[in-house]
Amino acid sequence: MECVSMVLTVLIVIFYLTVLMTPNVSASNDVVKGGAELHSPFGSHPASVYRRGYRENPFADAMNIGIRWTREKLYAYWFLIQKDLDKNIYDFSLLDKQFGRIPRGMKILANIAPQGLIDEGRCVSGSWLPINEAKYEDFVQTTVERYDGDGINDMPGLINPIRYWQVGNEPDFMSPRFTSRTNFSGLQRITYQAIKAADASSTVLLGGVAGFPSHYIVHFDTRFAPILKDLGGRYVDVFDFHWYGKADGDYRLRDKITGEDVLEHIRAKLAHYAFPRTIPIWITEMGSYSGNPSRKFFPQQTERQQASDYFKRYIYSLWHGVKKIFLVMGMMEGFKPIPNDYFDHTGLIYDGQYEGDLGLGVKKLAYYTYKKMTGCLEGADWTTIICLHDGTKSDHLYLFRVMKENHPIYVAWWDYFDEPIYTNGATKSITLTGLTGKAIAVTAVVPTAKTGKAVTNYHSAFYTTVCSVSNGSVTITLGKDPVFIEPVHGQ
Repeated sequence: MECVSMVLTVLIVIFYLTVLMTPNVSASNDVVKGGAELHSPFGSHPASVYRRGYRENPFADAMNIGIRWTREKLYAYWFLIQKDLDKNIYDFSLLDKQFGRIPRGMKILANIAPQGLIDEGRCVSGSWLPINEAKYEDFVQTTVERYDGDGINDMPGLINPIRYWQVGNEPDFMSPRFTSRTNFSGLQRITYQAIKAADASSTVLLGGVAGFPSHYIVHFDTRFAPILKDLGGRYVDVFDFHWYGKADGDYRLRDKITGEDVLEHIRAKLAHYAFPRTIPIWITEMGSYSGNPSRKFFPQQTERQQASDYFKRYIYSLWHGVKKIFLVMGMMEGFKPIPNDYFDHTGLIYDGQYEGDLGLGVKKLAYYTYKKMTGCLEGADWTTIICLHDGTKSDHLYLFRVMKENHPIYVAWWDYFDEPIYTNGATKSITLTGLTGKAIAVTAVVPTAKTGKAVTNYHSAFYTTVCSVSNGSVTITLGKDPVFIEPVHGQ
C-alpha cells in the first residue's frame, strides 16, 4: 500500500514491544466448521487489535464479524530474524508470539522478504536480490518449515499452520523517501523456490500492486508490468493488487483518469506475459474511510458512506472474480507514521485519536455492516454470482444474485451520488423478476443509527421490510444504503 509502517524499523520495534507487553490469551472458540474458512473471501490486514486500554483478546472483534483470513503486521524479515549472518542463529520469538495467537478458525497469509523498502544491509545495493543468496534461501526454508505444521522442526505448540506466503509488499511503491530497486523478479524466483523446497503444497503470492485509483494504469505499466515480464508466467501462484479511494464509485475498480477497468487490464497483462488465465487474484489491501483525513484529495466522509462503500467493494470485486479481499488497516484505526493519514481512518473501530473520533473501542457502522455481510454471505457459492443490472445506464442501479445452499440471495444498490441532480432523501425503484416465492425480505446492510456508537442491539439495528411477490415480480425502493433481498421461506 502507499504507506510505510512496515518499512520503518523503529515502528517495527514499537510493534514488537506492544506485542510482547500484551497478555497472552486463549484463542476464540468461534470457528468455522469443517475448514470452510479456507474458501472464505473475508479477510483483514491485520485482523488483530493490539492497543493499550482495549480488550485483551486481539482477535475477538475479527472473529465476531466473520473475518476468516488475516495478514498480520509483523513480516518475516530476514534482517530481523537472523541478525548476524555469520551465525546460523534464528530468533523466531516474536513471530511465534504473533502467529501463535491467531485462532484456529482463521487462515494466515504471511509476508516474507530480506527487508522492507529501507536499506537494512540484506540486499545488493540498488537491488532486491539478497547479498548472500544461499543464506537467504536457508532463512526462507527454515521459516516456512517452522510454521508449515508437518511435525518437522515446527514451532512448539503450533496449532494454526501457515500455508500461504507472500513475497514482500508493493515492490512498485514510489516515494522520495526510498531509493528505487531493481530485480524484484529475481527475489520472487529465489523466494518462491525456497518456499516450495520447504513446503511443496504451499501457495505463494507476488507482492501486491500499490494502490490509489488515480493514474493506476500508467503506474502499473511502468512500475509493475516489467516484473511480470521478467517472471515470464512463473513463480507466482496468486496475484495480488491493492485498491483504495473514496466512496464515490471507486469500488468499480476503474482508473480515475482514464476510466479503464483496472482488473481487466491486469488480467490482460498477466496473460500477455504467459501467466495462466485462471491464476487466482486477491486484493490483500482494500481501503475505504470515514472521517476527515489530512491527506489532500480525500474529503470528509461519514460512517454510513464508509459502510456502504466497503460492502460494495466486496460484492463488486467478487463479481469480478476476485477470490479474497482483505480490509486495510484493518480492524482498528491508528496507522502510523503519518498523523491523521488516509490509513488512520480505514479501520472499523475508533482508536480515540483526532477530531471527530467517538472514542477508543467504539465500533463504526462499517463494523456492523461487515458482520451483516458475512452473516448473510459466508458459505455462498461465488462461482454463481451474476450481475442482473450493472448500473451503466442512466438509472445508476445495480442488482446481483448469488446462490447459497441452493437458495438465491440478491444484492441491490443505487449510486445516488452519480445522479446529475440529487435531493437528500430521494429514492429510486428497481424491479426483480423470475421469483418463485410469494414474498421477499428486504434488509438494509447499514444500521439505521447515524453512527455505530448509537447501535445498542445488533439484531434490531437493520431495517427489514417484507414485500409480496406478484406473478414472479416485485418492485422495491432503494435509498442510499445497499440491501439484501431474500425469499421468505414457507410463503
